[in-house]
Amino acid sequence: MQNYHRHSCYSNIFVPDSAATNEEYAKRAKELGHKIISSVEHGWQGYYFETYELAKKYNLKFVFGAEAYWVKDRKKEYEVFDLETKEVKKDKDGTIVKQKDKKNCHVILLAKNENGRQAINSILSTANIDGYYFKPRVDLELLLSLPSNDVFVTTACIAFWQYDDSEEIVQKLYNHFENNFMLEIQYHNTKSQIELNKKILYLSKKYNIKMIVGLDSHYIYESDSWKRDYILETKKVHYDDEEGWYMDYPSDDIVFQRFKEQQVFSDSEIREAMDNTDITLSFDDYDNVNIFTKNIKLPTLYPNLTKEEKDNLYGRLITKKYKEYIKEIPKEEQKKYFDGVKKEVQTYKDTGMTDYPLLDYEIVKDAVNHGGLITNTGRGSAVGYFTNTLCGFSKVDRFKSAIKLYPERFISKTRILETHSLPDIDLNVGTPEIFEQAQINVLGRNHVYPMIAFGTLKKKAAFKLYAKAQGLDFSIANKITDEIGKYDEALKYAEDDEKDTIDLYDYVDEKYKSYIEASEEYWGIIS
Repeated sequence: MQNYHRHSCYSNIFVPDSAATNEEYAKRAKELGHKIISSVEHGWQGYYFETYELAKKYNLKFVFGAEAYWVKDRKKEYEVFDLETKEVKKDKDGTIVKQKDKKNCHVILLAKNENGRQAINSILSTANIDGYYFKPRVDLELLLSLPSNDVFVTTACIAFWQYDDSEEIVQKLYNHFENNFMLEIQYHNTKSQIELNKKILYLSKKYNIKMIVGLDSHYIYESDSWKRDYILETKKVHYDDEEGWYMDYPSDDIVFQRFKEQQVFSDSEIREAMDNTDITLSFDDYDNVNIFTKNIKLPTLYPNLTKEEKDNLYGRLITKKYKEYIKEIPKEEQKKYFDGVKKEVQTYKDTGMTDYPLLDYEIVKDAVNHGGLITNTGRGSAVGYFTNTLCGFSKVDRFKSAIKLYPERFISKTRILETHSLPDIDLNVGTPEIFEQAQINVLGRNHVYPMIAFGTLKKKAAFKLYAKAQGLDFSIANKITDEIGKYDEALKYAEDDEKDTIDLYDYVDEKYKSYIEASEEYWGIIS
């Protein structure tokens, strides 16, 4: 069978729920002879680029998906009743209190191909725009808008079945997706799961809907449960009715045995539901899908111009800006400016990157025209190239800077052409809202998105999580934390060739080594 329903620490973005990494799942899949790794996480698509790369590394099939939150109607508001007065709640001014549906049911969405991936991405984006209510929620309207031939859907865990009319909802989904819809069964040793499995078996026979096994893994081995428990403890999160739940990633034989112990399904029904997970092996691969390829992807404001024409356009822009700027520079210093600008422009052209400054130039110009402010300070790439300063991306003149700036650290032929690593122009702005709007004005609303920066637990944060969960004595915990902080400081200011020589236990007393080692399980996980 295949494990399409699993969660890693990337699910922690919405709900603290796992300490497992994607690579641990890849290794376990190989260990068991399984053939896929999915990107399924709570509420979103997961870090699917990492999952795709791991699939390549471990010779697995990549499956794109999500365990989405859903409600019947993401927009509808309902009157709130006061249980004590048994009347509709009202504000002080007499307005009836209303709230949206916060059931947040679960559903598994898997892409069968690239069209399915884009469709799932689209409704999850909508869930974050007009469906957000504590969590991003799709609804039946969005689910039934998915292309039925391109998306595979299962009923996920027990959280799917929160509505009294869930049978009618199952009918609607089955009528739309047909054989791309299955009823998910799980093997938890709980009364509620056993009763639900009986209901699922009944519906399967009544409507001739296939069943499929979902493992709903949150860690790899049963012995790993403590890693998740510590996270929940420190976040003060408690989930009801988890007693008797299996949340590991077991072998096929153990899966079969757990279902047998429920005494709900026959041997053949269990085998068939396990085999049905192999449907994921029939999904399309993504090797030739552009976003997964290593080729450079750069938007352009000039799709009808050739590379040479865009290079000339950029060259004329810089020439104009240079002539304006150089008037204020003493003649004896002008040669270094000329040589520097010439080299930078040529590098932009040689690497095929002129679209980048041309694009940013229009955005910055629009923002400044609307009152936007580029600060007097700058950092990284924007100040590394003087041509960026000429374009208005920075107010820092690298030739006058008290700190020597190295242009080749921003953009070089090797970095762009060999590693396919794009330059990254950091704009230090005092009015971010104006610059956000400028991006929309120049590119259009559907081409501008916020970025997600994943927060990973470093050594100090990982230890603090462990210490808090263990209730470690404050004086000891604080001492160790301070010592790790000194190590971090030493590492931060060390030269690159010195970093490998800096040992943690040069700063942390070795008598605390057992505490540090216990916290290593959390190093690098998403918090």
